[in-house]
Amino acid sequence: MRKSAWTLSAPVLFGLCVLLIASSALAQWGAIQSGVDAARRAKEAEQKPATAPATQDPNAPFNFADDPKTGPVFSTPQTFKNAERNFTFTIPAGWKRTGGAPNSSAENFGKPGTTWFFNIHYTQMVPSFPAKSSVDASLKTAKEEITIGKLMSAKRRDQGTPPKKGVIGWEIVETRKGGGGMHQRIIWQCYDGDNYYYNFGVVAHPDQFDRARAELQGILDSIKFVR
Repeated sequence: MRKSAWTLSAPVLFGLCVLLIASSALAQWGAIQSGVDAARRAKEAEQKPATAPATQDPNAPFNFADDPKTGPVFSTPQTFKNAERNFTFTIPAGWKRTGGAPNSSAENFGKPGTTWFFNIHYTQMVPSFPAKSSVDASLKTAKEEITIGKLMSAKRRDQGTPPKKGVIGWEIVETRKGGGGMHQRIIWQCYDGDNYYYNFGVVAHPDQFDRARAELQGILDSIKFVR
């Protein structure tokens, strides 16, 4: 079964936070608070300019360049090593860490002023998990998804000499349809000889995906297992 990485992306987390806050406020304050909020919104609407831009900047919610909690923007490309699982990857200049921690099973990076993100997630499967069968079945499903317009491409992607000195996996590229019109991703999913499952995903808003694709693919291609 093909797994998805983007439940931890900054755009999705942002949307979930909004929904949770809205639900909590409604439950706590009920109809009275809703009426107050409606009145406030009406007042704010009156104060807005009569005309608005034809299109809203899709980058605005994700412009986190000055957030001190996530550290500085990289002035040069930065290569990181996950010492726990022995793989390296390189993040381009202009990006920054947006979540997670070094050597953890979940790390996130993004490019301020864009909707471009890179996510890492891995977890250990049980010893009896059939990694090769999972790869074969997931790739078969992915190739079928090309025929219904959800994916642009799907291919086998191994690295090194499995099982102990390499990984086996597959890579997919989503279409706008496959991302529900909200995002497009390139995802490399793989298993190592210890039956760890890895999900490396890069993403951008569909309106930016073509411009972002080479840089996003470069991040995925920089991943090297160094066992």
